[in-house]
Amino acid sequence: MRFRGTLVLLIICAALGGYLYFYEYKGGEKRDKAKQEENRLWKLESNSIQQIDLISPTQHIIAVRLGDKEWRITSPRALDADSDELNRIASSAADMSRESVLESNATDLSRFGLKPAQIGLDFKTKDGKEYKIDFGTKNPTGNSNYAAIPGKNEILLVGSYVASTFEKKLEDLRNHSILPFEQFETQSLDLQSSKGNVQLVKEGDRWWIQSREKWAADSSAVTGVLSALSGGRIKEFFDENPDDYTNPGFDKPYIDVRLVAGKNRAIKHLIIGTEKSKLLKKGEKKPKAEAEKKAEKDKKEEFSANAPQLYLAKDESRKDLFFVDKDQVDKLLKSPSDFRDKALAAFQRWDIDSITLTNSKGTFSFTKSSGDWVLGDAKKKTKWDAVNGILDALEKPVKEFVDNPAALSSYGLDKPAAHVVLKQGGAVKVDCIFGKETKDGVYAQVKGESSVKVADKESLEKLDKGESDFVEAAPPPTLPSTPAPKK
Repeated sequence: MRFRGTLVLLIICAALGGYLYFYEYKGGEKRDKAKQEENRLWKLESNSIQQIDLISPTQHIIAVRLGDKEWRITSPRALDADSDELNRIASSAADMSRESVLESNATDLSRFGLKPAQIGLDFKTKDGKEYKIDFGTKNPTGNSNYAAIPGKNEILLVGSYVASTFEKKLEDLRNHSILPFEQFETQSLDLQSSKGNVQLVKEGDRWWIQSREKWAADSSAVTGVLSALSGGRIKEFFDENPDDYTNPGFDKPYIDVRLVAGKNRAIKHLIIGTEKSKLLKKGEKKPKAEAEKKAEKDKKEEFSANAPQLYLAKDESRKDLFFVDKDQVDKLLKSPSDFRDKALAAFQRWDIDSITLTNSKGTFSFTKSSGDWVLGDAKKKTKWDAVNGILDALEKPVKEFVDNPAALSSYGLDKPAAHVVLKQGGAVKVDCIFGKETKDGVYAQVKGESSVKVADKESLEKLDKGESDFVEAAPPPTLPSTPAPKK
């Protein structure tokens, strides 16, 4: 009897557990999903939205999709749009839900800030269907906004974060990129400023300065400029007519940038002109005397010590003029020497898998095996620091550049004291020779570069080594153990 009672209890517990699992847990999930679907205002995909209208008592903005991800503002006037921002708005519009229905037949919409509405959203899909919703004021808790679909007197509550998504000004939706392009697809960069003119060309994975001579460029310096251009943001738009000003500065730019990017070799051209504070309208008086100007400037600075210094600029591919700040400008004010690669040779040391060194003591071939350097066909284990000293010598900054060198024999490079070749997967990455010593260092030249460089004397010292300096000493032989004497 006791066994039968226990079995009944087990059956009851199993049934209760099954009920709780399938009804409360699994059923709860289904009910939550059903509730979410019931609260959705419409069912559509964001990429099906073709046009978005944002309406308020003071503005009506219309944006139209141009491709899968690109948008264009068409009203109140044609403008380049911030496509990322409009894609976020389209996503929020497509996935909109209500929190609840507050009133099903409201007679006074003005009580909820809906007549007139604070924000109106009107959007059309590619198949011609139109969807509308108006947003009113916040409810007393501030967590939700009142909303209504035009033509209905039903008052809805939606999350305040939803309503704020559509609370945008024209300025918020304009394209604030200074120069739109794909940074890593850039093939050339020309930069002109008061610091000089520099032309940079990318060959493979390396940048070169092109002038009468060919100089290796510092990739990090080039990347810094490209990042400033591709990631830079417009501070203000200039919506006036530049012809109304005597000195926009585009005829004699402060900075002139041209670059070629992409498979179609698109040309991008940015011109930075006059500082905003120095713009002068036609018909205005010429600047005052220097002393008076300084006094006026000091007075202005008293009231606007933190005001940014802005410069008028334009991207030749669009009509909009804009201002960029001084920080942005300073990132572009570079001289040719700022781009010069100061290292003896440019390479990524973790990519190198083969080193050939020739010096007064012979020729040594090192290869990387399972993360370690080994010497020759016998794969002798080497001293890690000694082999990496070769790479250190090539990465070290040079002391001087000889940009119009004489004959190689003048520097002892016709009969090199040392010769280093670095390879990756069989491809030569660096081919460098070292000549005679000078008072300050040792002459060196990298194949493909026109300049002769003066390297640190320590560089040659790290290269002038023999096999015993590179190979690890063999461990001493193990002596046979002597058995303990018998007692």
